Amino acid sequence: RMVEARTAALATANAELAQAHRAVEEASLTDPLTGLHNRRFLWRHVDADVALALRGRYEAGDGPREPCDLLFFLVDVDHFKRINDQHGHAVGDLVLVEMGRRLRSVFRESDHVVRWGGEEFLGVARGAHREDGPRVAERIRQAVAGAPFVLPGGQPLAVRCSIGFAALPLVAVHRHAFGWEDTVAIADEALYEAKAAGRDGWAGFEESGEGIDWAT
Repeated sequence: RMVEARTAALATANAELAQAHRAVEEASLTDPLTGLHNRRFLWRHVDADVALALRGRYEAGDGPREPCDLLFFLVDVDHFKRINDQHGHAVGDLVLVEMGRRLRSVFRESDHVVRWGGEEFLGVARGAHREDGPRVAERIRQAVAGAPFVLPGGQPLAVRCSIGFAALPLVAVHRHAFGWEDTVAIADEALYEAKAAGRDGWAGFEESGEGIDWAT
């Protein structure tokens, strides 16, 4: 009986330890402010997503039979420093939390929404059509700009964002030429293009023949 009791106690302790370990692990993959996943989460999962996208699109040898591209969307809050300067960092934090909520409303449960750093977010649409980049980017823009953010006390605050996007594989016939980090860097270039064009908009790279062109 003593052995059985001791075994049961050890099993309970091990279960509690495993649960605590899972909680710590989950916290390490989550942004504490917004509740979104963080960069570490993406680094842990994206390689499998990339392999699945390339295999699903090209294993038949004649192009995709179903949506399987990865679309990367970098989203930056326009003039975020001005929001902090005029309203305070507490309001800035509320804006970031609401940005996370609105981005989650655009993307599917199976997609990734990551706080990339500061006021910048990264959305990854999994199992998507590469041609859907402009449509999803516009949905993001409208989700942010379509209704004011409401501050404590009910004061409305107009918030806008800029979006840059790119698909993986970037060029279908050279699908291994660019990795996912290269694709994010290209989406970042597109983001700067959207900002240069006046913000509150989007820009991206689309495949054209065997090359890439701008989509704005």
